[in-house]
Amino acid sequence: MKIQNLFNTNIEEIASRKFNILIAISIGNKWFLSTENLEEYLRWALKHTKDKVLVLIADKIQIINYNVRNMGSKEYNLRRALKEGQKIKELIEDVISKFTSEQKEKIEILKWDDYKARDKFYPKILPLINREFKKNHLFKSDILNLIKSSIKDKEFSEEEYFELSKYLIEEFALCYSGVYLDNNYYGLYLYPTLFPISLFIEKIQQGKIFSELTKKLPREKVALVILN
Repeated sequence: MKIQNLFNTNIEEIASRKFNILIAISIGNKWFLSTENLEEYLRWALKHTKDKVLVLIADKIQIINYNVRNMGSKEYNLRRALKEGQKIKELIEDVISKFTSEQKEKIEILKWDDYKARDKFYPKILPLINREFKKNHLFKSDILNLIKSSIKDKEFSEEEYFELSKYLIEEFALCYSGVYLDNNYYGLYLYPTLFPISLFIEKIQQGKIFSELTKKLPREKVALVILN
């Protein structure tokens, strides 16, 4: 594994194990279905984390994508998203079964509903971003353009792009501030590829765009490492 890019941090901070590390897994990202990739990510995280590693499975919000892509009823899509999330959880558990007891104790696996219920930032940030999306036409336009630029396999209607934007809004808190859970702050986010949303959020973190929104958001700004 090699670091390809860094945001809000540097090599020295990573080497000093300044942060607890967060690995967020999107259901649609096939890269994480490789046990080899998962094991390398987890071992790298254990080596570089401060105290703990959080693996967050973004299962339930995948229903947004399923619904827009007309893959079935909402009830079916929810069951499918949760089932896929459980498969990933079992895959992670299988990978870490070969780790030492000490290593296992440092890893927590979390599903999306538990994250929403327990995270410090999510209930504070989500209303702010929803309000900004509704009232700030430029912010809304930028979000929709990010969605359009990120999806290459198919074109959708404006209404469908609007629905797809809810996924990005739901994960904004995670991408902006990280996760604060049970007195542990996970402030370093690992991901294998760089998406336009990462650059967009980094500009907001730095106050380069939508500076009034930046002032309202938490002072904690997650660091991002592109690792592959």
